[in-house]
This record gives sequence, C-alpha cells and structure tokens, in this order.
Amino acid sequence: MENLGCAVAMKEAKFENDELFFSITDHASTILSGNEVFVRISGYKKEELIGQFHNIIRHPDMPRIAFKVVWDHLKSDKPVVAYVKNKTKEGGYYWVLAAVFPLNDRFVSIRIKPTSAIFAVVRELYFKLLMAETSGGMEASEPMLFELLQGLGYNSYDDFMSDALLSELSEHKKLIADVDSSEKICSEVNTPLGLGLKALLGHSQILMRRYEQWFEKIELYNQVKNVFEEKGGVLRHLARDIVFLSLNASVASYKVANGGETFGVLASDIRINAKENDRLIEHIHTLAQSLTDTLNELIFTVSALSIQIEMVNYFIQETLHCNVESLSSELNENIDFLVELVLIYSEKLNTLQVKMDCFIQESTKYLDQLEQQVMYLGYIQVYGIIEAASNNDETVGFGGIFSQLKGLIGQTSEEIALMQKMGTTFHTENRNLMAEAHNIGMILNQFQIESDAIKTMDV
Repeated sequence: MENLGCAVAMKEAKFENDELFFSITDHASTILSGNEVFVRISGYKKEELIGQFHNIIRHPDMPRIAFKVVWDHLKSDKPVVAYVKNKTKEGGYYWVLAAVFPLNDRFVSIRIKPTSAIFAVVRELYFKLLMAETSGGMEASEPMLFELLQGLGYNSYDDFMSDALLSELSEHKKLIADVDSSEKICSEVNTPLGLGLKALLGHSQILMRRYEQWFEKIELYNQVKNVFEEKGGVLRHLARDIVFLSLNASVASYKVANGGETFGVLASDIRINAKENDRLIEHIHTLAQSLTDTLNELIFTVSALSIQIEMVNYFIQETLHCNVESLSSELNENIDFLVELVLIYSEKLNTLQVKMDCFIQESTKYLDQLEQQVMYLGYIQVYGIIEAASNNDETVGFGGIFSQLKGLIGQTSEEIALMQKMGTTFHTENRNLMAEAHNIGMILNQFQIESDAIKTMDV
C-alpha cells in the first residue's frame, strides 16, 4: 500500500497544452466557481470543491513564501502571477502558471500549463526555498527568494512575474497554433442560450485576433525599453565626461602665454554647453525611467488581456461542447466576471498607450534640443582645433583636449540618433495601435451587449 501511495503521489494529472482553466474565489479564498477543466484535473467532483478553501488543492512541495507573495499582491489589490504545484484528490500533482486578478469582491485565477525555460528554473528555485523553510521558516526563504530572483537578472518579483507570463504565453501560443478548436463546439446547439453563446464566441474570437497585434508588438516594446534605458545611461556618462573636459580646458587656458583668453572663452562655452546638455539629459533620463515603468505595465497588461480573452473563448467553447440545456445559473456569473476582466484591462491598455505617446513626444522634444546643443558644441570643437594648431605652445595639450571632445561629441551624436530612430518608430507604431484601439472599442461594445443579453436568458 505504501508503494501504491508513492506511485500516486508521483503521478502527474493530465493537463493538455491547449487547455485553460479558471476558478473564482471570494477574498477568504473560498472556491465559488470554476470550469470543467479545473474540476477534471483536480480529481474532485464540483460539489466537493465549491465552498472549500482553495488550499484543498495545495501541494506540500510548494514553499510558503510563494503564497505570501501572492497574498501580498492581492491584499494590495494588484494582480499577481505565480507558478504553482497543486495536488489532486488522489494525491497526484499538476503544475500551473496562475494569473490571479482582483475583481470587486472576487479573485479570478486563470491557469495555463507551464512549458517555458523559466519553468525549469523555477522548480529548482522552489526546491531551494522549501529546504530553507524546513530549517528556518519564511524568515529564511523570503530574503532568499529575492536574492535568487536578482541572480536571475530580475529587479523585483513584479519583473519576474511579467516575464514569466509573457514567456509562458509565447510558448503556449506556439504549441496551440495547429490545434483545431472547432471540435470543442457542438454545432447542433440551437437554443436561445446556445445561439447567444455562439454570438459571444464570435466576438471573442475577433478580439483574440485583434489583441494578437498588441502581443506581437511586445518585442518592440522591449527594444524601446532597453534602448532608452541603456542609451539614457550612456548619455549621462558622456555629459559628465564633457563637463570634466571643459574644466581641464579652463585650467589649461591659464597656462597659455599667448591667446589664453581665446582658449578661456572656448573652455567657458564648452562648460556652459555641457551643463545645458546635462540638464536636457537629466530630463531624458527621467522620462526614460517613466517610459520604462509604463512599458513594463503595458507588457503585463497586454499579456493579461491575452490570457483573459483566450479564457473567455475557451470557456464558451467548453460550454457549447457540453449539454447547454443542463447548465446552471452559474454560467451567467462566470461569463460576467471573465468579460468584465477583459473590459477593465482593455481600458487600462488604452490609458497606457496615451501615457506612452506623451512620454515619447516629450523625449523626442528633449532629444531634438540636445541634438542642437551637440551641433553647437561641434562648432566650438572645430574652432578650438584651429586655434590649438595655430598656437605655438604645445606643452598645454589643447590639441589633445579638443580631439577628446571630438570623440565625445561623436559618441553623443550616435546615442542621440539611435534614441531618435527608436522613438520615431515606436511613436508611429503606437499611433497605429491607438487608431486600432478605436475599432476594437466598437467590438468591445458589441461584446458587452452580447454578454449582457446572455444574463437575461433562462438556463
């Protein structure tokens, strides 16, 4: 019997790559609802799950710190994503990537099967955390979690969970690309409710395709974020170098026997220009940080919308595949919550796009001003080279100073040009998506109308 128990504990429940499931709980984590995949994988009957705390499926292999992070987010009314190993009724297990969204007085948790490279790393990470908790509790595992995440290159758990959701969705989409979802639909469902669900399904499928355009732009968002982060930092260093060079030039001007006044004026011009450059670069750096934060939020929002609308689509197909006549009133509430999530995050996406448009326009304005400043600095540098060449006192080294300045000007111009190019590309793409958002808004209105109509139908 003991060997049989071990075999069951090592058995992984069947969870296909193209399946999704959700559960809805109250704020006390009491299970209120869930779809058929959730019930099947858990191994429980639906009536055994409803009314139970969600920890009925908690697996002992899960470190407690993972749940603390989840609850810290939810108590702050923030969405959270986490890898979770769950336990079946028989004692088996199954892994999920869970995206949990606070919604009014409920939590809606949507899960997909994890398959990305991050998942393999997380399993090892969880084992280390579990070992730490065995000897030192969460006092040991909490600092370890953030140390391990930093070791993987993440500044925070939010950075990690956003990357995990994006990575898992990317792999998920590749795996289900050839899956024929029409098999999940019962074509003979012709009741008013069935027809209403089919109409809602049609709109959800259109929205899936439309939002795929945003998902496909995530790589561009990451490029913009990386360019503005990296180049903004480089510009700050270059500006400091030019300031120091202007000080060297000022000191050197006092050593020139003839023409020192000219070099002094040039050094002063460089210093004034460098300080203005520094001011502009500080503005650009601040905007780049705001843009990065907004882009991080945008990437998470796009990923969240992607899994939400796919869950709506999957749930309707799942519902149409079963006997619509036997459905309970729970259907209305489930659809209502899932659709409301899509509407909320769609509005959030629109708001973030407008914010990004403002950040890019402001950044472009300062970059253009900086470009003009650097061009003027180039004129000073050329004049300085000429003056240095005509000066007989080579011991001061003005020729070397202005040669260094030429190099710094060239590097600064290159960094500015790269940021301007990326900013222009992103601004154009963002404006195109903003225009597309207007069309999606009309589809969303119809989507909501169809959803509301289902509420009035008898089930």
